[in-house]
Amino acid sequence: MEMRAWVALGFGSLVCFHSITAADTRWSRIASPNFEIYSTAGERNARETIRYFEQVRSFFDQMMPHPLEKPSPVRIVAFNSLKEFERYRFNEYATAYYHATADHDYIVMSHAGEETFPIAIHEYVHLVARHSKLNLPPWLNEGIAEMYSTLQPRGDKILIGALIPGRYQALLRDKWVPLETIMAARHDSPFYNEKDKAGSLYNEGWALTHMLALTNEYRPKFSQVVTAISGGAPSADALEQIYGKPFSKIEADLIAYLRGGRFQGVLIPARLEKVDEDLKAEPADEFEVALLLSEVSDRPGREQDTRATLEGLIAKSPNRAEPHIDLGYLELRQRQTGEAREHFAKAFELGSRDSRMLWDYGRMVESADLSKSKQALGELLKQEPDRLEVRLELASVELRAHAAKEALETLAPVKKVTAADAPKLLTLVAYANLDAGDREMARNAAIQLKAVSTSIEDRDRADKILEFLAGPRPDAVKPALGSGELDSPPVLKHRDTTVKPAPPVVRRASFAGQFVELHCPEGSGERARIVMETAEGRKLLAIDDPAKLSVNGNSGQTMELSCGPQKRARIRIEYDPPGANLTGVDGVARVISFDP
Repeated sequence: MEMRAWVALGFGSLVCFHSITAADTRWSRIASPNFEIYSTAGERNARETIRYFEQVRSFFDQMMPHPLEKPSPVRIVAFNSLKEFERYRFNEYATAYYHATADHDYIVMSHAGEETFPIAIHEYVHLVARHSKLNLPPWLNEGIAEMYSTLQPRGDKILIGALIPGRYQALLRDKWVPLETIMAARHDSPFYNEKDKAGSLYNEGWALTHMLALTNEYRPKFSQVVTAISGGAPSADALEQIYGKPFSKIEADLIAYLRGGRFQGVLIPARLEKVDEDLKAEPADEFEVALLLSEVSDRPGREQDTRATLEGLIAKSPNRAEPHIDLGYLELRQRQTGEAREHFAKAFELGSRDSRMLWDYGRMVESADLSKSKQALGELLKQEPDRLEVRLELASVELRAHAAKEALETLAPVKKVTAADAPKLLTLVAYANLDAGDREMARNAAIQLKAVSTSIEDRDRADKILEFLAGPRPDAVKPALGSGELDSPPVLKHRDTTVKPAPPVVRRASFAGQFVELHCPEGSGERARIVMETAEGRKLLAIDDPAKLSVNGNSGQTMELSCGPQKRARIRIEYDPPGANLTGVDGVARVISFDP
């Protein structure tokens, strides 16, 4: 059963901080096994709310084909009034919303307590949908959430889809908006954001979802509808194709459904598990409150406020790493990679071992400081030893740092890989063994690489390794490398001391791909470096002497380059081998040509 099938309900078996902080409003914090709530609504209401969230989670845990993931606890932010909530409101219509950041899931509510329980379920459904990797348009996303929001216990069963009187009455009273208009609305549409229009999307989306999910005629194929729409199919097209009837007929069925008195819920076998733990409230830390408020309000258009808040937190608490991480990602969104790298470096220095930051920071500093990259990726691998992409990336960095034995130790635990990852792994193993002097192991890896490769580049790379190992010959040339996460070949060492091969014949090689960034030297001993993405992975090319580099435009004219991130353009770079004194790059750029 697919993860997304939960929406079908299993019916086959039916029976300068922000103005509100801990300094001027009393914030409390309560933690439960899967949630933590920060609230100004009073301890009793906060405790009722978090207990109910635990019950709702237990229901979906029973409904899902696999247990729900348990990352960091979901954070609930519950205000005491709409006035307090106003500054953090998502749009004109919302009185609560779900907001996901890199490290936390937030559910933000204007109130707490029993009256908010339908809202709590609604927003938690959004969380479950996101973790189920459902990509749904607003009408269906909100429709499913509203359908579940009426969840009610009935002994050893749960009632789903009970009537929502306000929505039902509005549907009978208000002017009907054509369903195609509702289905076409996206997150930036007035039908999702404006008070006088959003009601139509929520009302009609709920009604259509109710009919598709709960009626005998439409229910059997509802999971197909969700799968098709989540996969990118236009909503109206998906309904017509799956149900085999014109969309106008489906809309007519919906109107008849609303007026026919058959609008009812269904019972499914499940229970809301009670939380017996004694959930104690404590005063919330002022810093934590200010940080989480900056995170829930961090959206496009509010970058200036977010930056000011985070800089204020850094000034007040210079030893805390979290604001540096959030500022780093804010800088990345604005394409300020240098500033982002500095904030991540500071967070790492302050002791942060946030997994997302380690992954991004470790890759960002590869071109500038291999030792820092090794350190960050090494820390991440300690946390997530089963994460293959981290092992491959770390081994790549170790090879570029000429630490072949370390790379082999990093790769040694890998016993099984997918067909997609096998070429990357075998390429790394082959070159690591070459650098470590084990020609036989390198040959075996190259043979396997050739056998499993589906790309011309990977097979060509395997052939070059095997040709090199068949030497030494007068025309032996060190094989070029660039595979997936590996950015540069190690120096290949010969152990045959009886025959000394002639110096390799240097042949001008080239890479083709996307121009990503130009790193300009920050010190007198550094060289500028070009970063590009190719079909074989990321490449780094040094510029040892700008006078020896030709840069040609797509019309053949000479061009000048500027430092920093580049607008993605197709380029071809002809390069010379890096030489023994230049490490960490794939070569020395000689000619850059921009493709037409």
